Amino acid sequence: MYMREMGTVELLTREGEIDIAKRIEDGINQVQSSVAEYPEAITYLLEQYDKYEAEQLRLSDIISGFIDPNETEDMAPTATHIGSELGEDDLADEDEEDEEDEDEDGDSSDDDGDGGPDPEVAREKFGELRAQ
Repeated sequence: MYMREMGTVELLTREGEIDIAKRIEDGINQVQSSVAEYPEAITYLLEQYDKYEAEQLRLSDIISGFIDPNETEDMAPTATHIGSELGEDDLADEDEEDEEDEDEDGDSSDDDGDGGPDPEVAREKFGELRAQ
């Protein structure tokens, strides 16, 4: 029965995948917005930030970044979208360039810190949150 059903369902197109991804992201944003307004969640977040200031936690353990609610919704291409548009020869060229960059730098690390959010911006945002 499963195999008979398989032929009756269409595979997703690229546009269909993008539509589903947008719906999932909208749902995640709705949940995050709801949780962000819950008073106990705010209290917990501020307690965690206090632990960061006391150097008991890393900032990246608490938050991954900030979302600007006024930002326009331009969809940036993801790695899968970029990679799917490159040919095999282009992908091989990219790999060779990456290896050359590693040799020049001595390591393959691109980031200087922990890659988390800016501590100054975090201090400002958490200060605003405390004032509310």
